[in-house]
Amino acid sequence: MVFRSAGTLYFIFSMPYHITLPCFFHSFFFLLILVNMTPNFAHIYQNVSEVLDKIQACAEMNHRHAAEIELEIAIKTRSATEALHAGLALEASGRRALLAHNRVQEAQATTPILRDGPLSSFHSVLIGNLQRNKINAAVRVFDEIESVDSLALARALSQRLDPTEQLPIMLQVNTSRELSKSGLVPEVALETALEIADLPGLLVTGFMTIGAHTTDQALIGKSFANLRAIRDEAIKHPSLKKAINLSMGMSSDFELAIAEGSTRIRIGNAVFGPRL
Repeated sequence: MVFRSAGTLYFIFSMPYHITLPCFFHSFFFLLILVNMTPNFAHIYQNVSEVLDKIQACAEMNHRHAAEIELEIAIKTRSATEALHAGLALEASGRRALLAHNRVQEAQATTPILRDGPLSSFHSVLIGNLQRNKINAAVRVFDEIESVDSLALARALSQRLDPTEQLPIMLQVNTSRELSKSGLVPEVALETALEIADLPGLLVTGFMTIGAHTTDQALIGKSFANLRAIRDEAIKHPSLKKAINLSMGMSSDFELAIAEGSTRIRIGNAVFGPRL
């Protein structure tokens, strides 16, 4: 067995001991992945490292701890192999393999492969719109749904869940009020969150938004600050005391989001590179 890339060997032998052994001996499938880890995948590890360095620097600049900011990698149309390498890069950095999809059908294709692979902390998240006819599939494939954008959708989810268990969800809020975006309008976000918190089978863990689509840094920052204000009010209520998370910030604006208190940033292109 011959490794095709010096970068592969560097990655392997620089991994922490507690990660290296499970990764090497977990399965023959992982060995095949390593053998085929060409420079086309090596950039994923480098990019994840660079993003984490930026998170660290931005956190320090804002008097925060980098460990309280999760890096969630948006898979979208990427292959299962690319997703696996992204997850391994996160785990090699001491973080959990937090991988997100925009569409249920894409997750159905990649998630079984990822669950059967060497990732020890794989956590599958939906960040795109959830259609009612996809709910049954969604609750089977995702560990968390980050894009609950209405009370009606939350009720439909609740009806399909075991009331003795709790599916972590976040509520999507359209803080920039753009017509092209989904999400609750800010004025009803807290009221809706309180109603959803009473539904069986669901656990509201926070709020999600997409930053304003503009080059105006002040407006982008304001759209993130608005979500933080909603969260701060929400956690004053006993039924929402666990709704502490703020999922906000993407490849182009995550530094602004961190400055406004983001606890989870969603990164795609900055890890995988532009789509061809």
